[in-house]
Amino acid sequence: MGALLTDLRTTPNLVTLSRLALVLAVFISYLSNLYVVGAVLGVIAGATDYLDGWLARRTGQVTRLGEILDQFCDVALELSFFVFAITLHALPVVVLVPHVLRELWVVSIRRYAIELGENIPSRLPGKIKASVIGWSMLPLLVGAVGLAQSWSPALIRFGQIGVLLGLVLSVVSGIDYTVSFVRIYERHRRSRPAIPDARRR
Repeated sequence: MGALLTDLRTTPNLVTLSRLALVLAVFISYLSNLYVVGAVLGVIAGATDYLDGWLARRTGQVTRLGEILDQFCDVALELSFFVFAITLHALPVVVLVPHVLRELWVVSIRRYAIELGENIPSRLPGKIKASVIGWSMLPLLVGAVGLAQSWSPALIRFGQIGVLLGLVLSVVSGIDYTVSFVRIYERHRRSRPAIPDARRR
């Protein structure tokens, strides 16, 4: 536990963990009808996604633990936004299907790659989709709670289009990760010794 706690206390990882705390704060704010507070906290949470990566590269503290924490916090933030948008009837519940299935698939193939001693790192398409979905949720939720008054319908529509684009990018990035997975699988499959078929005996 000592090594884990030490690594968690690095500045980039503390910033990443703060995003998880902000996600919880966003939940509490929306459940308490403090929509403005929730929107502001959501913006801050989104900003930490850029800050932790910049700090890690700047300080030379890029680690596998930091990457795992970053991925988890990104998914937690996106999922919280989806739940609120669906609760406010700004998005249909069906949008969760491609989003959740993509996340489960990427987690599964990454786990398989790690078991083989390989790593499927975060890729640009995945980062772009996270940014598009995250920032599209801001106008969508602001419009859904009526903070922009007469501008609310336009903001909702703009946010919905952005989320739709983000879901398309989500599928594209899922295919990109799958291509990496197939390459890893094929490489290790060829290097594995053939197992005799017991049925031929």
